Amino acid sequence: MKKAKKPTVLAVDDTPEILHLVMELLHCDYTLKLINDPKKALELLQKNPEIDLILLDVMMPAMDGYELCKIIKSNPRYEKVPVIFLTALEKMSDVIRGFESGAADYVTKPFVPDVLRARVKTHVERKLAYDALARELEAKEEMLFKQSRMSVLGEMFENVTHQWKQPLSIINIGCSTLKMSYEFDELTMDEVIATIDMVMAESEYLSQTIDDFRDFAREDNERELFDMHALFEHALEILSFRLSKIEIEVSNDIESFKYRSCKNYIIQVFINILNNAIDVLEKGAKKGWIKASSRVEDGSFIVTVCDSGGGIILQDIDSVFEKYVTTKVAESDSGLGLYMTKEILQKKVDAEIVAYNKDEGACFEIRFKFAYAEGYDDAAV
Repeated sequence: MKKAKKPTVLAVDDTPEILHLVMELLHCDYTLKLINDPKKALELLQKNPEIDLILLDVMMPAMDGYELCKIIKSNPRYEKVPVIFLTALEKMSDVIRGFESGAADYVTKPFVPDVLRARVKTHVERKLAYDALARELEAKEEMLFKQSRMSVLGEMFENVTHQWKQPLSIINIGCSTLKMSYEFDELTMDEVIATIDMVMAESEYLSQTIDDFRDFAREDNERELFDMHALFEHALEILSFRLSKIEIEVSNDIESFKYRSCKNYIIQVFINILNNAIDVLEKGAKKGWIKASSRVEDGSFIVTVCDSGGGIILQDIDSVFEKYVTTKVAESDSGLGLYMTKEILQKKVDAEIVAYNKDEGACFEIRFKFAYAEGYDDAAV
C-alpha cells in the first residue's frame, strides 16, 4: 500500500537553534525545508515547490518577516498557504502588523513545543481541506465545461442530419434516374459523367460537414489562426436548422479579423449567445432580429451581439453570468449557458464579456485582446 505523502512545512529563521528545534518537533509528521536566509527562501519559492505551511521569523537581517510574508502572499501559488510568525515580539501592534502582512497565526518565542505542534497541525489540516475542496470544485467546473460542449455538439449533430437530407436526396434521385436510363437503354455517356460529377460534389459537401463536426469534437486546446467574421458565420451555419424554424433576421457585420486562439471554444461562446437570443425571440409574436458587429477599442477587438428580445430583466444585469441565474421561464433552462460562456472566455480564451440593454433588447460585448491578433509577437502559440 502506498504511503500517504507528508505535508510540507517551510521554516525560515536566521537562528540555527530555532531551526533545529523545529526539526526535532515536526520531522516525524512533515517534510521539512529549513532555510536561514529570507532571500534563499524566495529563491526556493521561485521554483514553485509544494508548500503546505510556512513558519516565519519576524526579526531577520536584510529583510524582516513582514516584508517576506507580503512578497510570498503576492504569489498566487502561495496566496492560500498559511504563514505562522515565530517571534519574540509581543506588542499588540506587532501582532496586528503580522496579520496585516498576511499571517494566519502568531506564536511567541520561546514557544511551548505542544502549542507549536497544535498550531501547525490545525493550519495544515485546514490547508489540505481547502486543497481538496478546490480540486473537487475544479472537477465539477470541468464537468460543466464538458456538458456545455456536449450541448453544442448536439446542436451540430441536429444541423448535420438536417443538412444531409438534401444532398442524400439529390444523390438518390440522380442514381435512380441513371438506373432507369440504363434499363430503358437510353443511357448516354454525358448523363453518366454529369451524374458522377454531381455525386462527387454532393459527397464532398457531406465530407466537409463531417470534418467540421470532427474538428469541433476534438479535445485539444491548441491555439490556431482563424477569421472572426468567418467563425461567427460558421456558428450561424451550425444553428441554421433552428433559425429556419422561426422568423429571425440575422446580420453578421463582424469585420474580417485574423485572431489566434482556441477556435472551438469561441464557436461555443457564439452559439451560447445566439441560442440565448433565439430562446427569447421564439416567444415573441413579431419578427425579431439578431445583429453582430465589431469595433477596435483600447487594444481590443470587440464583438457585440444584440437582439430585439426586450432586454435582460434583472435588477443587476451582471448577475446574468452567475451560475443557475436565468431570465427565462422555461423549466428546462439550467441557467448555465451564459455562466459557462463567461467561464470559457476567462479561463480558456483570455477574453472578457459584459452584458447590457440597448434599444429593443440585450447586447453581449466580448473583448478579445490584441495580443493574440495576427501580426503581434504575443500571438505566437
